[in-house]
Amino acid sequence: MSLSHIKLPINIVKGVGAYTTRLFIGSEQTEIYVMLDTGSSTLAIDLQKYQPKSDQALVTTIYAQDVVYGQGGWAGPVINTQIRLDHSHQLQLKPAPLAITSNNQQNNFQNADGIWGLAYHHLNKAYDVSEFLAQQDPKLQATYPWPFTIEDDTNGIADFKKYLRGFPEQDITPLFTAFEEHQIIPNQFALQTHRSIVYQPNENMTEEALMSETLNQGSFYIGYGVADHHDTYQTIQVLHDAYYNTHLESLQVAGFDACPAPPLDTKHTASFFSNAIIDSGCSYLILQHSLYEYLLNCLKQINPAFLNQINDFNTALKAGNTYQNPHLNPEQWPEIYLTFSGTDKNSTTLKIAPHTYWQQHANGPDNWHFMLMNQLPHWPQQTICGLPLINSYLCVFDRSGDNLGLIHWVEKEADNCT
Repeated sequence: MSLSHIKLPINIVKGVGAYTTRLFIGSEQTEIYVMLDTGSSTLAIDLQKYQPKSDQALVTTIYAQDVVYGQGGWAGPVINTQIRLDHSHQLQLKPAPLAITSNNQQNNFQNADGIWGLAYHHLNKAYDVSEFLAQQDPKLQATYPWPFTIEDDTNGIADFKKYLRGFPEQDITPLFTAFEEHQIIPNQFALQTHRSIVYQPNENMTEEALMSETLNQGSFYIGYGVADHHDTYQTIQVLHDAYYNTHLESLQVAGFDACPAPPLDTKHTASFFSNAIIDSGCSYLILQHSLYEYLLNCLKQINPAFLNQINDFNTALKAGNTYQNPHLNPEQWPEIYLTFSGTDKNSTTLKIAPHTYWQQHANGPDNWHFMLMNQLPHWPQQTICGLPLINSYLCVFDRSGDNLGLIHWVEKEADNCT
C-alpha cells in the first residue's frame, strides 16, 4: 500500500443531516460535494454540477442504474472517468465508475452534488441495456447520452427500476472498493462526527460561516486501521456484506432492565438480513417499534414531562416549525445503551448520551431536535443506527479480514488519530 491512511475533511452543512466530502471529477477536476453513506454503495453525481460534455476523460458504458430511496430516487447512465480525492497527496483513480443522475427527484442530495456509497458491491447494481440500445438504433452503443425518458417522481423512477430488472444485472465496483483493489489504500475507513443535524448558534449565518463551525465538521479516514492507532476499542460483528448488517441484542435505558431486541421478521430476512444496520447516511437512531415503546415507557417513569416534550417536538416538526423550550435540559435525561453481538460470541455495549439524542441549536439558535425515532411505516423490524450512535465514537469500518467485516468503536476521549 502506498499510504497507511489518508484524512479527508467532512462537513454536515451541505448534506443537511448527512456528512459530505469533496471529490474532483473528470479531466476538468470539477469540485463535487458528495454525501458519505454506509447504507448504499453507488457513487452518483448530479448533472447540475458536473458537465460530462466537457470531460475528456469520460468513457461511456452500456449500463444503467436506478436507485430508489425512502422519499426520493434517481436514474441515469454509468460512466467511467478519473476521480481525485480531496487530499494533499492528490490520490487519483482512473478510470473509475460513477452514475450520472439524468432523472433525479428534487432534494435527493439536499445541497450536496451527489452521494458516495461506502457499503459493499451488492448494493451497486447496474443493468446491461445493450439489447434496448440496439433495438432503438444499431449505432447506439452507450447509455450516455441518456436514451430513456422517465418522469422525475417516485412512481416514474420506481417503475423504471422494475423495467431494468428485465435486463442482465451487473455489479459495479464501488469507489472505495476500487481504491482498495488498486492497492492505493487498505480496505478500512473511519468516521469522526459530532452532530446529527446542522449546528447553527446564530441567526442568518451564511453557508461558509456554518461550515466553519467546529461541531459541523468531522473527518473521514480512508485506510485507517484501528489496531495501528488505538489500544482500547470495542468491536461488533458485521453479519452480511450488503449493508453493514449487525445483530442488536438489546436496548437499555439507564436505571431499567434491558429490553431484548426482536429478530428480523422472517419474510424480510432474504432482503434485509439482520435486525440492525449501521448507517452514516441516517440522521436518526430509528428504533424497532417495541424498543421505541420500551424507551417511551422508561422515560415516562423517570418524568412524565419527558413525553410531553417529545410530543411537542414531533408536533412542531410535522408542522414545519422550530421547537424552542428553555426548560429542556438534556442532563436530566438518561443515557441509552445498545448491546450488539461482538466477536467470539461476546457482546458489545455502546452508549448514547442525552446531548447526542437531544441536539441544541439545530438549524437555528435555541432550537431543539430529538434524534430518536419510531420504526418507519412499512419498514421491517429493523433498527437503523444512524449518526446519534456514530457521533459518540470514532467509528472504524474494517473490511480487511476474511470474514464479512468488523466495526470498531473508539471512545472519543481516547481518540488520537491524525
